[in-house]
Amino acid sequence: MKQEKIYLKDYKAPAFSVESVHLDFILNEDFCRVIAKSKIKTVTAGAPLHLNGEELKLISVKINDKVLTTADYQLTAEEMIIPSVPTEFTLEIETQLEPQNNTSLEGLYKSNGIFCTQCEAQGFRKITWFLDRPDVMTSYTVTIEADKTKYPVLLSNGDRMKIEDLGNGRHKAYWSDPHKKPCYLFALVAGDLGVIRDTFTTASGRKVNLEVYAAHGKQDRCWHAMESLQKSMKWDEQVFGREYDLNEYMIVAIDDFNAGAMENKGLNIFNSRLVLADSNSATDSDFHAIESVVAHEYFHNWTGNRVTLRDWFQLSLKEGLTVFRDQEFSADMTDRGVQRIEDVDSLRTGQFAEDAGPNSHPVRPESCMAVDNFFTMTIYEKGSELIRMMQTIVGRKGFRKGMDEYFKRHDGQAVTTEDFAAAISEPNGKDFSQFKRWYHQSGTPVVSIQERYDDKTGEFHLSLEQSCPPTPGQTMKEPFHIPLMMGLLDKSGQELAVDCEKIAKNSDGQHVIELKSQKENFVFKGLKSRPVLSILREFSAPVNLNWEASEEDLYFLMEKDTDSFNRREMAQKLALRLMSGLIKQARSGQELKVDERFLKAMNTVMNDDSMDAAFKAKMLQLPSLAVLAQMEPVLDPRAFDLARQTIRREIAKGNKEALLATYKKFHNVEPKSRNTKVFGQRLLKNQALHYLADLHDPEIYELVNKQYWEAQNMTDRMTALMILADSESAHREKVLADFHENWKNDSVVINKWFTVQALAHRPKILDEIKALTKNPTFNINNPNNVYSLVRAFATNLVSFNTEKAYEFMADMIIEIDPKNPQVAARLCSSFNFVGKLEPELKAHAMKQIKRIVEVPGMSKNSRELLQSAL
Repeated sequence: MKQEKIYLKDYKAPAFSVESVHLDFILNEDFCRVIAKSKIKTVTAGAPLHLNGEELKLISVKINDKVLTTADYQLTAEEMIIPSVPTEFTLEIETQLEPQNNTSLEGLYKSNGIFCTQCEAQGFRKITWFLDRPDVMTSYTVTIEADKTKYPVLLSNGDRMKIEDLGNGRHKAYWSDPHKKPCYLFALVAGDLGVIRDTFTTASGRKVNLEVYAAHGKQDRCWHAMESLQKSMKWDEQVFGREYDLNEYMIVAIDDFNAGAMENKGLNIFNSRLVLADSNSATDSDFHAIESVVAHEYFHNWTGNRVTLRDWFQLSLKEGLTVFRDQEFSADMTDRGVQRIEDVDSLRTGQFAEDAGPNSHPVRPESCMAVDNFFTMTIYEKGSELIRMMQTIVGRKGFRKGMDEYFKRHDGQAVTTEDFAAAISEPNGKDFSQFKRWYHQSGTPVVSIQERYDDKTGEFHLSLEQSCPPTPGQTMKEPFHIPLMMGLLDKSGQELAVDCEKIAKNSDGQHVIELKSQKENFVFKGLKSRPVLSILREFSAPVNLNWEASEEDLYFLMEKDTDSFNRREMAQKLALRLMSGLIKQARSGQELKVDERFLKAMNTVMNDDSMDAAFKAKMLQLPSLAVLAQMEPVLDPRAFDLARQTIRREIAKGNKEALLATYKKFHNVEPKSRNTKVFGQRLLKNQALHYLADLHDPEIYELVNKQYWEAQNMTDRMTALMILADSESAHREKVLADFHENWKNDSVVINKWFTVQALAHRPKILDEIKALTKNPTFNINNPNNVYSLVRAFATNLVSFNTEKAYEFMADMIIEIDPKNPQVAARLCSSFNFVGKLEPELKAHAMKQIKRIVEVPGMSKNSRELLQSAL
């Protein structure tokens, strides 16, 4: 069956405006009633009223209190159409829902006895018939009636007006949100929940009530989320001048949630894993993720809620911008250089692979079958890089000026990426017409570099040429506007003056090459000797460099570059070159030999006591197999793993004493601390333990086992569990059994237990994964369980790429899709590397892709993502 696509070019402004809406929810155990009363004005005279609605039971429809008969409207599977309506009217629709049977986790559903909603992108149409599109913004009042004992907490957007006791064992809450918003930001929660409370005083002196809700007994694990919220509110005032605009701000932790969190106005609903944390149950990376995501959802109040998107093709308008804002926040809360490394690692691992795969799409797509499929790393992370490039071009001062202009122009509006680009460029006197190609051209550009020094003239010649590989639907690309932050270093590592008429400084004083032509030459004058080029500093553009720099220069930059990102980047480049050579040796059956110079460089890093611990951990980290897979023409997981493990083992052999010394030095440093410096020390200590474990030394496994049993925080315990889970150690089964026994009743922490096993490289891993799907703690209807086990297994390139594993993944997608298309669609990314597989494996993967696509009734979400691979 052919699925109909929707296209950006077909956008038309809404034919009606909604002046206000009142929603009345009557919640019961077996059903609930929703009465939606909307005041509507006709914008396009004579237009029929088309309302979106799915899986709804209609009770009644009224216009101006007159009940409509079935002759007055038409119902389809996705719409209610009323052919004739007055110019201004009140529309009242009563529907009946069964939230307890809603497994899609869209619209209104129940999670562990708690009513909650998820309306982004198109979930509101599962609550009532409505103009479910982001450019229809209106003010909401809400009443919620429910059993007082079972549902003492009744929450919605905006400010709590009053709670009324109905005297029959039921009560009713009244909520009002004065700010107009699209319906995807509507939220409701009703249940019996624990809560922590605090306040925040805004820059203008207003006191805001803050509440974080979770299941009873877990609310004490919400204080880190509360502190993160307060930090976010203060940071947004200081950095962007944005103050919160309601009297209440609430976060609710829910176990059954398709995504990470949702920025509903004043009432954020979060996946529990991104709220609940203490040192016994959460790792350092969990704490960091919670701080980042709490900030992300809070920042949406201005970049997403106050200024929203005109249509879903503009999703990056709010998501790319808000990811950029949360990354900047995290950089200010931690170490800016280390944070940038982590952000770029994530971009390369996920988004670069997406750009090179069968589902490559622009940051602002032109078409889709399922809007839910827009929530990708391209829209979010690459979208963030587009914002960062704008800031690099105009500088931080210029960017703040542009952001102020954006809010001034568009507060309360639904706008486009073009509107945002204009707000940044125009106050800064910049022309972004070419830059906007980043929004509609997909793929990762490649910048080729040629350099030459002329001894006679003292001139350094730099030649840059850009290209972009073909992507689905886009064989030819026009040149991008690429900002390349750069510098020149002398032999001692000191910055040299940059004398090039084509290169200007941005408002921060940074030298930025703005590459706009396909090929361009740059001449640097006044040099006494050949400089060393440092380019793409801070990863100033999401590009790949085709740069055959000498090993001499790469090792020099690894040691001396003044840009911390580039120091680590050179280590990664050298490691990738080395791994590529070892892969060739492995595939030809040769003995693998690791270059001594690389080992010596890593030894120097290991013994540099002046280096920050977190940065040292990043310097010692080898590129992931996912990054390597993008560099190599053929995906050969076993050869990849052999190459990587050989290097790790040689590093461990040559640095065993230093690694042990590092481990002992930081082993008991403030085990309960959440200080950034301590996080870095713990990261380095546990990386040292990982390297030591690669020696497969029984004494080291005893050390790992000791760490598991004596750990005073989850970071140390999980490190030990991860190492032992991927080993043949006699301790393996005992620690896995212990962790399961301790955390089997904790819906958040048990997912860590699933993931460490899903990522192991064990001979019978698939049988173990299948057995885990039968474990009583695994619930196939819970997205977190599916992501932590099944989706994590798909990222395990070494173990996943087999005929039987492809069949298993297809079985999972086919089983999950009818219940929850969004979760099934996320599993479809398992086949993104199919184009790089060897012929035999590719045939097995394609067989399973065809099997999934041919299933009758397969959702458009999954079908869209897999058809492109065919």
